[in-house]
Amino acid sequence: MPHIKNQVAIINLGTELTQGFTQNTNAHWLSGRLRDMGFDTAYQIALPDSADTWDSTWNMIREAGVHIVIIGGGLGPTADDKTRNLIAKTLNRPLVYNPECEEVIKSWFTTRGKPYSPTNQIQACFPEGSSILDNPVGTAPGFRVTHEGITLFATPGVPSEAKAMFERHIAPWLLAQGAPQFFTKETRLSEITESELETVLRKVDFTEEVSWSSLPVKDALVLRMYSHKSPEILETVQARFEKALGEQANKMIVSRDGKNMVQVIMDLLNARHEMLATAESCTGGLIASEIVSESGSSAIFAGSIVAYQNEVKIQLLGVPSDLIEQYGAVSEPVVTAMAKGVQQAFHCDWAVATSGIAGPHGGTEEKPVGLTWMAIATPNKIFAFQEKFLGNREQIRLKSVYRVLSRLRIVILEQKITCTSVH
Repeated sequence: MPHIKNQVAIINLGTELTQGFTQNTNAHWLSGRLRDMGFDTAYQIALPDSADTWDSTWNMIREAGVHIVIIGGGLGPTADDKTRNLIAKTLNRPLVYNPECEEVIKSWFTTRGKPYSPTNQIQACFPEGSSILDNPVGTAPGFRVTHEGITLFATPGVPSEAKAMFERHIAPWLLAQGAPQFFTKETRLSEITESELETVLRKVDFTEEVSWSSLPVKDALVLRMYSHKSPEILETVQARFEKALGEQANKMIVSRDGKNMVQVIMDLLNARHEMLATAESCTGGLIASEIVSESGSSAIFAGSIVAYQNEVKIQLLGVPSDLIEQYGAVSEPVVTAMAKGVQQAFHCDWAVATSGIAGPHGGTEEKPVGLTWMAIATPNKIFAFQEKFLGNREQIRLKSVYRVLSRLRIVILEQKITCTSVH
């Protein structure tokens, strides 16, 4: 059996996971922590509460040579909590009752003024030869057991309890085993599609020591590179990647340090000591919400006017009524007037505005669902542009938010370099 020292299998037991009732956030969090510590996740598996699926999975892991397994869930006192029994049967070890452990569980209930039920006694039973892992935030202890060179950790499924147990017991044990440091580099990109990114990546020599993955997130495309060798090799491959992007690299690259779009815009405006305001129709305050979700946004964000009704556009933003009558609310003249109005209302250096048809109703042949007009007011000019977004109402609104923010970022960069506005 091959010995793969730095690989870990993550298994989460629970029919509620495999049936889609509960999202498996534990596996996502745990994989990230393992990566930070220099360990690779060999498997990330969710299983129903079934002995057959557990047995087949256990055999697969043994054959793969993975010798560290973290099992989450199924340590409660109810009939569907089967983890301890499944492991005991697989390892051919009896469950052993630990009276001291039950006293700790009883104390947990009494100190909180809750009744203790004898059904909780099962939580004080562990496969023979296990080391007990105390639970600092819940009732269910975990355990560690080694069998045929494989070390299994069993933790509760409740996220707060699983995380606490990992940090308290599993992380120190893993670090003591030793693992090469794992280096990562994240580049966030906009103004490029996934297919265009794929074309660029085909031109890059990543070498055998560097692996990569790409993932679309709400504000960007994220390219992550990984290596156990050194941070320098990642910098070398990063330079090759940026060269492959060509002359538009600086416009496409949102950040090289993991910062998201809003954080980058905040940095740019902070450096200039300038403020931003928003006027929103179809996005309904979502731009403002994305901005203020970041700590420190008050330093660059003055406020927002959500002008959903035409009367609000006229009264609060000063949009001339004849523009709405002649061109409609979803138009270049109106969205430009909205940006100008909110810029003046808040006495800001910068402003953005949106007006569109998010659907699913309200579209016409001339102005279909997904059409969004966006405008940006710079310190010395206002301009507008339109996009036709695909998706449902929520997707169209979010795409509108990050399309206008992406263009805002580029305009700020261009003006910072040239001191002139960008068309």
